[in-house]
Amino acid sequence: MLVPARLRPTVRRGRSKSVGGGCYIAIMTTSPAVPPEGLPRLTWRQAMTRDLRTKGQLAKRRRLPVRPPAALVVIDGREFELYRDRDTIDLEAERWRSIRWADEMLRSNAVILDTETTGTDPNTDRAVQIAVLDMRGNVLLDTLLDPGVPIPAEASAIHGYLDADVAGRPAFAEVLPRLSEVLAGPARPVVVYNSRYDGRLLRAEVARVRSLDYAMAWSRGFSWKCAMTVYGWFRGEWDERRGDWRRHALPGGDHNAVGDCRAVLRLIEAMAEAVDDPPFDPAALDD
Repeated sequence: MLVPARLRPTVRRGRSKSVGGGCYIAIMTTSPAVPPEGLPRLTWRQAMTRDLRTKGQLAKRRRLPVRPPAALVVIDGREFELYRDRDTIDLEAERWRSIRWADEMLRSNAVILDTETTGTDPNTDRAVQIAVLDMRGNVLLDTLLDPGVPIPAEASAIHGYLDADVAGRPAFAEVLPRLSEVLAGPARPVVVYNSRYDGRLLRAEVARVRSLDYAMAWSRGFSWKCAMTVYGWFRGEWDERRGDWRRHALPGGDHNAVGDCRAVLRLIEAMAEAVDDPPFDPAALDD
């Protein structure tokens, strides 16, 4: 799918990937939080009495401040920001949460879904490829789609598909019954890298075929899980500007729907196996 240039990472030669699977999400950079005006200046003894900690002290305890500082401490003429424990996140707990989630997904009947699209707007752009894999890597669905509109050159430059590639391919309406079938199942999680995007895109596609009410009910019938969010927990990097976990590009995707489903599966496997591993190296998943 088309991605604004300011959000686009370097694209390798060959097929490239759309934001449909979340792979071209910007890796946001954070800027240091600006201490509020009028913060109290404390002595070290006062800071300890109030159970406030510097960033360095928090880092040793694997805690990350996610709220503005509560005070400043002055040591040898230098100011250090001080934070309350309740304004921090336990990075080790978040890492273990991601590991448990990944292990749970691998043991479940979950499926992984990915799409390629004609652009960046999930409400108006169309799918040109949909793929679904199970957690053992079996391909349950892989199809190109005729979007019914020309594929912009900007989108083709990213995912590699041209109008000629999708000419004569089924329309989304023809694929919907099979898609619904492979996503259905008792309490079956549907894992997507950036599920908010793909969920909205597919809901809009279903609404064009049936109705908005039907599309909303169809979407609510599935348990959507966002692997990008869980990967954020695993990496443990906070985006102060967004006030949320930093978004990361999907490691190791080959920029088509099936390839990126497999990349998500490898990522889930890597997180599940990281119980005693050193800090995660995303390059290890980049074939």
